[in-house]
Amino acid sequence: MRKTKSSLREKANEFPLPEQDEHFYFIAGYTDCGYPYGITWEEHEAEQKRVSKSTMEVPMKELKLTDQQLKELIETYDIYVEGIDFFLHIDTGEIIPIRTFDSDEEDEELSEMIEEGYNETYFRVPHRESDEGYTDMEDFTTTVSNERLKNKLNDVLLGGRKIFRRYKDTLAADPGELQRYYAFCESRNRERVLEWLEGCGFRVQLQIDEGHDKNK
Repeated sequence: MRKTKSSLREKANEFPLPEQDEHFYFIAGYTDCGYPYGITWEEHEAEQKRVSKSTMEVPMKELKLTDQQLKELIETYDIYVEGIDFFLHIDTGEIIPIRTFDSDEEDEELSEMIEEGYNETYFRVPHRESDEGYTDMEDFTTTVSNERLKNKLNDVLLGGRKIFRRYKDTLAADPGELQRYYAFCESRNRERVLEWLEGCGFRVQLQIDEGHDKNK
């Protein structure tokens, strides 16, 4: 949330600093005529933003993925399987599933390998949260031109059990709209996956799939 000048002043009032007033965050001194000079609130706020931005910036690395690998990553993000975690191998683009219970010797070996390279070579793939899915349904409903279908979808969004299943079942009455909904969700998930990767410090560069000569 952006800090306003008034909020900074309120904080200053709570923890008062010497030589500070409503115009100056820090008064360095006074002119011969008695006018203060120093760091204004605006200058202080600008500096805080600059420091915060430089601190939060993550150096971006290039992550090379084929279209198919990115598609698999998006599909993985869209599913949740209890007892299984998915990890992305940054160097190869491979998605590795690990069972968190009833694991066998292979799972244990993979777990040890992932633990050694966690958040360096292997990154745990997040999954779509239910509130994100609900938001997608709400936003998609606003794009439906068929008023009768839109009203039915809005009724489903009011709540109840198995809301996601009932929403899709309602859309199934119009196969074209159902496919459009799937494409809409895939686009949203793609944005979320790319945002997650950027948060990990990676910018995706799509590569031509092996055996495919069409430029992407």
